[in-house]
Parts: sequence; C-alpha cells; structure tokens
Amino acid sequence: MHPAGRDYTFYSHAARVYSRLDLFLMSHHTLHLIRTVSIGSITWSDHAPVLMDLEVPDLPPRQYQWRLNESLLKDVVHREYLTEAITHYFDENDNGEVTDPLLWEAHKSVLRGQLIQLGARCKRDRGDKIQSLLADIQTFETLHKTTPSAEHYSALSSLRSELRELLHHHACRSLLLTKRSYYLHGNKCGKLLARALRQKYQSTYIPKLRRSDGSVTHLNDEIIAEFHTYYHSLYNLRDSPPPAKLMADYLAKALDVTISPDQAEALDVPFTSEELAEALKATPTGKSPGPDGFSIGYYRTFLKTLGPYLLRSFNAIDEGTSFPAEALRATISLIPKPGKDPLSCSNYRPISLINNDIKLMAKMLARRLNPILPSLIHPDQVGFVPLRGARDNTLRAINLLHLSRVSSTPMLFLSVDAEKAFDRVDWSFLITVLAKLGLGPRWLAWVSALYSNPTALLRVNGSLSSPLSVRNGTRQGCPLSPILFIITLEPFLQRLRDNECIRGYNGPLHEYKVSAFADDVLLTIIDPLQSLPAFLREVHLYAAVSNFKINTTKCEAIGVDIPDTTRLQIRSLFPFSWQSEAITYLGLRLPSDLTLLYTLNYEPLLRRVRSDLQAWDKPHFSWFGRINIIKMSILPKFLYLFQTLPIHVTPSFFNTLRSLFGKFIWADKRPRLAFRLLTRPKHRGGLSTPHMEYYYVAALLLRLSDWSMSPPHKLWVPLEQKFLQVPIASAPWQTVSHTTICPTPHPTISPTLRLWRRYRHRLDLSPLPSPLTPITSNPDFLPGRQPSFLDIDYDGPYLTIQTCTVEGTLLPLEQLVPQRTPSPMEAYRYLQLKHFWSSLTAHQPYRPTLSPFESLCTQDPPPPHLLSLIYALLMAAEYPDLPSYTTKWETETPPPLTERAWLDIFHITFH
Repeated sequence: MHPAGRDYTFYSHAARVYSRLDLFLMSHHTLHLIRTVSIGSITWSDHAPVLMDLEVPDLPPRQYQWRLNESLLKDVVHREYLTEAITHYFDENDNGEVTDPLLWEAHKSVLRGQLIQLGARCKRDRGDKIQSLLADIQTFETLHKTTPSAEHYSALSSLRSELRELLHHHACRSLLLTKRSYYLHGNKCGKLLARALRQKYQSTYIPKLRRSDGSVTHLNDEIIAEFHTYYHSLYNLRDSPPPAKLMADYLAKALDVTISPDQAEALDVPFTSEELAEALKATPTGKSPGPDGFSIGYYRTFLKTLGPYLLRSFNAIDEGTSFPAEALRATISLIPKPGKDPLSCSNYRPISLINNDIKLMAKMLARRLNPILPSLIHPDQVGFVPLRGARDNTLRAINLLHLSRVSSTPMLFLSVDAEKAFDRVDWSFLITVLAKLGLGPRWLAWVSALYSNPTALLRVNGSLSSPLSVRNGTRQGCPLSPILFIITLEPFLQRLRDNECIRGYNGPLHEYKVSAFADDVLLTIIDPLQSLPAFLREVHLYAAVSNFKINTTKCEAIGVDIPDTTRLQIRSLFPFSWQSEAITYLGLRLPSDLTLLYTLNYEPLLRRVRSDLQAWDKPHFSWFGRINIIKMSILPKFLYLFQTLPIHVTPSFFNTLRSLFGKFIWADKRPRLAFRLLTRPKHRGGLSTPHMEYYYVAALLLRLSDWSMSPPHKLWVPLEQKFLQVPIASAPWQTVSHTTICPTPHPTISPTLRLWRRYRHRLDLSPLPSPLTPITSNPDFLPGRQPSFLDIDYDGPYLTIQTCTVEGTLLPLEQLVPQRTPSPMEAYRYLQLKHFWSSLTAHQPYRPTLSPFESLCTQDPPPPHLLSLIYALLMAAEYPDLPSYTTKWETETPPPLTERAWLDIFHITFH
C-alpha cells in the first residue's frame, strides 16, 4: 500500500534501532479487500498499533440510527441550553402557518441537531488534550526515526509519560464509576443483576434463513429481502378493505353492547397536562426509543416546556389533520421464538419500536378506556382487562374438567392457535367495531391517526431494510395495541356464545363455551360432532372481515369421557393436534386426569429451578445478591403457578425449595443465619427472602375474596358453588367441618378450605365467631336454613351475625323487624337465634369489628395487589415480635431501645 514509504512498529531501547516486527499476513486473492493500512504511534506499549481497514462485500454495513445520549441531560448547563433552544424554536415557528403536529415533528429535527452538536462538543472537549498529545508524539516519532537524537527521544518519552498519566487517570475514573455502579446495583433487583443472569437462548444475529423456495441463504442482503417479502405480505393482506355492508351485517349479530353518551363524551375531551404527566410516570425508562431517537427521559426532563405543544399536537388531530409520516415510522426488531425453527420467517416475533411521543398518546388513550373496558368485554375474555387475569381461565378449565369427570359428561377441550393474531387485524374492521361500540368522533380520529399509513424498517443483523408499508395489524410494543385487539376479537367470541349449534356446558348463570386470554382461546364443548363444524364456520365468517386465521394442525384438543366411536370420528374429520394426556394452555399442562396436575406442572418447574440455581451459582454474587436473584427470577414463576393452579402441594415440595434456596444463598456452605431470620420482613429486622409456603397460602386465600363477592365477579365461582352445600360466599366463615361444606374431594376447593382452617386460628386471621359467621345457610344452625328466616332484609346471599348485632350485642327482635309487630313464629325464631348466639360466644368473646383479613376479603372491588397484602398479613402474624438479636445488642448498648426505635433502625438500614 505504501511502496515508497518507510515506517516502523517497534523500537529497541537496548540496540536503539527501529524495526518492523508486527504485520498482517493475507492471501493474494484477498488483497483487493484492503482499503487503508497505517502504523500508529508507540504510546502505552513498546509496539505501535498496525491498522488496516477491510471492506468485506458479504458483511452487512452497520447502519446508524441516532439515539439521545441521556447523560447530556444530567448536566444543569446542558439542560438550560436545551430549554432555551426549545423555547426559541417554538417562539420563532409557532405562527399558525403549519399544523400543530407538523410543528411538533419539526421541533425534533431541530433539537436532534442541537443534541448532536452538544454531544460532539463534549466529546471534543474530553479528547482535545489526548489528540494534542498524540499529534505531538507522532511529530517527534517521525523526527526521531529520521534523525535519532537524545533530545528528540527525551521529548518523546516525556510526551508518552504525560499521555500514559492522562489515560491512567481516565481509566481509574471509569473503573471507580464501574465499581460504584456494581456496588450500588450489582446485588439489587434491577437491570444489572438481570443481565448477569440472562441466558441468550439464541443470538439475535441471524446467520441464515430459509427462502420461500426451500433453499437456505447465508447472504445478509438476501436474508433482509426474505424478511421484507414476508412482512410485506403479512402487513398488506388486502388491497382493499372488506365491504362495509359485510362488516355491518357481521357486527349486527355480534355486538349488543355500547357505551353511554356520557362515557363517549368523556373519552372525547381534549388531553390534559395531568393525563400527560400520569402517562409519563407510568411509562418505564431505559427502553429503546423509536426511529426519532428521543427517549422518555427527554420528555420527562423538559415536560414543563414541551408539554403544552405536545398536547396541542395530539388535540389537533381530527378527520382533516393527521400525523406526519415520520411520526408514524417504526423500527421492527425480530426476536426469535424459543424452541422454534430459526430458519423460518414466521418463527420470529416482530417488536415495533415506535416513537415515544406516539407511545405517550397511545398510553393516554389506553388509560382512558381501561375503566369502561370491563363493561364492553365479556368475562369470557380475561386478557388485558382490569381486575381479570389468567387464573380466572385456568380455574374455569380445571372446574370444567372436574365436572366432566364426576358427572360423566362428555366434553372436548380445544386450545386454539391463532396465526399472527395481532399482526393480521384489519384496520377498517377495527374502526367499524369502535364506532359500533359508540365511541365518539374524536376518539375514532385519534385511533385512525395512529393507523394512518404507518411505515416500518426491519432491523436485521444491524442493517435496516427499505421502508415497509403497514396496512393491517396492531403493533406489538404499542400500549393501546392489546386493548384494540381484544375489542376486535370480542364480536367473534360473542358469535360463538350466541351460536346455538356450538354447545357448551350449561351452568347456573352461564353457558361455558369459550374462554380467552387475548388470542389464547380455549373452546369447551359437549357435542363436538355438531359444535366443531359450527366453530369452523364462525372462524371462516370472522376471517372474511378481520383477517383472522388459525393453525388447525397446532390447535391442541383433548376429550374427556367421549365415547370411542365419537373420538375416532372427530379425529378423522378435524386435523387438530389430538392429545391423549394433556393440552397446553396459558403455559400450563391441563390433563384429563386432574391427579396429574402436580406431576405435569409443579415437578417440571422444580427441576428447572434446580437447574437455574446451579447455573447461577457464581462466586461474584454476594449472598444479598442471591436473595434478590430468588426474588427477581424464581418467585414470579411460582407465583404464577400458585395462582393459576391452586391445588394441594405437599410439604416436601416446600422443604425441597427451602433446601435449594439455602444451598444457593450460602454457596453450599454452612448457613450463617437462620431461615426464619432470612424470611422475616425487612421492616421487622429480616431480609425478606421469599417464604414460598406462605406465598402459596396467600395465593389460595386470595380465592376467598373471589368467593365473597356477591354477585360473583368470576365465572369460575358458580362452577365451584355446584360442589358446596352452602353459599360459596359463606364457606370461609362456616363453623362446621370443611368436609360438611364440600362432601366430595375437589382439586381446588378442598385444599383451599383445609389451608384456611389451618391458618385462620394459627395466625389469627379471623376470630371465631366472626362477624361474617352465617346465620342463614349454616348447618350448625338448622332453623336458619328455613326459608325467609325472620324475614330480615340483608345484603348478599346470606344473613351474617354482623347484621344482627351492634357493638357485640344481639339486637332486640323489635329492631330486627322494625316495620311490623313480630309474629309468634318470629318470636320463636328469635329465641332460637338467641340460643345460637349464646353458644357461639360461650367460650370466646365476640369481636364486632372485621379483622384486617376479613376487610380485605369483603372489599368490593378487591384492592390492587391483593396477593401481596395477604402475604404481608401472614408475615406480620408469623413475626409479631422483634428478632432475638435485638436483646443481644441491647446488652452492649444500654439503655434498652423501644420497639419504635428498633423499627426506625430497620427502616434506615434497608432504605
């Protein structure tokens, strides 16, 4: 490359000569790939770096997308400079000549330039001294190589020493900051610890891909082109929308619910600064921004200045004004699905990185719609609806499986696999459904603006594809996307419910045909030969208006008590994946034989946890960090299982977990602290290590809150009521044995009642008698089981002691029936009630106020984070006193401290 030049890579101090010891060896046929070759200066080593630039044709060039460096926002001077730049931009350009959305979008281009300039200036300031020293070193090196002299060498050595000292200072500072970061966050629940645990099941780099003709390509351009073709086809399923009459006719028979005019008006009011602040607060930081590069931190930092203009751009959207095309552009990252063939385009999950200002608008729309969502979406759908969850559908499925067995009712369970359900939603159908529900014109305009010809770029191996038009689908990564999806799916589910040819199990309040968690649909039918063809016809009709599609070969089906002839017939007619033991639904294995629930779900999780703990047994994790690993990575898995499968779990299971946790925390050495001290709450002097058995108890006792609601909020509650001899709301507060309440063993009711009886008195969760003790429907008080006992008006399905007493005293008969003169029969009933009351209070005094646990159970609607509240009650009852080590401390630090002082010490220590 430099035939006429001469340079060196090494200087020998002993011989005082330069030589070329460092070189690249390349074959002749690769020489054309070389672009430049150079030798750098000798600085911190006695060798000079040899630099070579190659241009490899098959290696994709990395394309740069600007992203805000949030460290610039931490400097007060920088913030003041940017605030002034924002203010100046809007003062100069807010003149009414352009629309508010365009004014807002243009501000991002201006501020992006300011931020790039600011970042370059900071980088230049940081590197000026180093660059100056490198230039001087290169000058004196050249002089020394051509005319070696002691003077040149002395000056060169001095410059190198100064550079090494400067680099050493920078390295020490970086090392100090790194140590501080690891000290502060390395063993706490957070991103740093999560990254240390993360196991990449598959690299995000895609080395090869199967093309549509079946061949495999390794070339990056062809991989990008193949993905582009696939997603262009997926996001452009139709050239024109479905006919308006076809959609109207379909919805006329599918939607029978609308919002009120007042609700529609409330949804249409302009966005406010309070809503924007709440949306910003609810949006997590540290997430990758969209193509514009502006992070949530930018909007939080300059909310006061930017907020009014951002709200104006949102509120200006109407039928004639939309967002600029750049605002709706997204970058799609492709995440491989675990356990799927990575050569297939369909086995990647497209995550849309949309601009954060658009995400904030979607967040505000979602927060507005959430309160009325339960009234629009049938309880069959539990995904992304407030106060509903996956456990509602799993409990429902378990009860139906049990009912089918004990009543010998043939029943088919079909777990439906929808193909790219979110990505196939037709926008015209979506807007038509929203209009049919009664949403106002402004709300429809906002949603239409979000889906007004957006585009996307695919990021593959660091390269970006050409822009891709998007004409259908709700973008995964948008806060509004899940809500819009379940709204568009609701007409289909309603048609299934209304179709008389699809027969489900007839319960007391509901016909149990279909349940769903977003696109995870579970069909439960009792006449498969009639119901399955009708179901497939409904799928075909829905697909014509919405693009919905199912993978029939991936739909798992299992029959319970279905005759062999019928089983063989339906297997030959319908190409589902027929299972003999269990189907998979919401991550659980649901068998036809419910005695296998523990074996198929709890035991595999225990094996995975054992394997994970062995893989995470690294020496750089402190024992505090190991406790947080259990909280962050192990506890959520068990909480999901405890809530979705509240079945009997043997004590040996928790003993095994306790042993695994102990070995992991103490690195397989002798424990230094007792387990009770580890699990004690931090505010009571412990370390809050998860007490898995009490979390399991809390998950089962959580069901008592659902039982206590009248009328029931959950569709699985009436199914469990069928197995009880008393109203289910009264079951926890009954005084008879649990076998009297539930005579036949039940997979979820029996363990719940047994655990409740065990911990009710042990932890003083509810007194006996309780204010909620039933008078009517109580097997211990037979007169109360007579119809219209005393003819007293009361709320709920049964009469409680609380209704008949005041301040712990039974009310006189005249106050119980104040509207009339009591009859002789009522006087007799009252004497019976008085005798029952005396028998209840003979051995234990009556506490008229509800205990904290009873208050939680009867609160309607249930409070948020109810499981955590119940767990906190259990732990408070388990550890009522100060830890024993406080007395040892007090012997060395007299005088003794009060309990309040110790609690303050615990708070200061851990916070």
